[in-house]
Amino acid sequence: MNVSQCTLIKPLSCTAETPLPEVARILREYQQRRILVVDTNESPIGIISTTDMNNRVIAENKDAAKLAAQDVMTQPLHLVCDLNDDLNEVYHKMIQKTSYYCPVTQNGKLYGILTYGEMVRCLQHLLHHG
Repeated sequence: MNVSQCTLIKPLSCTAETPLPEVARILREYQQRRILVVDTNESPIGIISTTDMNNRVIAENKDAAKLAAQDVMTQPLHLVCDLNDDLNEVYHKMIQKTSYYCPVTQNGKLYGILTYGEMVRCLQHLLHHG
């Protein structure tokens, strides 16, 4: 079974140059806690979580209006998989990295997000239905 057989979440994304207030508005609008940062080829290069914004902006008393996504993002991404990757291999990587989500690419471009819950659901289906 590969990643393409799972239901993926539509990813939120921005560019490295996206102003930080815009990043915050996107997260608020979609009621999400993280957004992926993509390059000009739409390949994921980083991630910003609400925790990153709190720790790297608010806690350090920085002016968010003067910052862009690249100033706050966590990079490089330690876990990215391809739509055709084996789900069992992705499972082991997610466990190793203690990650609850994994950005998914297709031909190098951001395609979706695989959540831990969806991955487990797919693996259970595979176990019970062969």
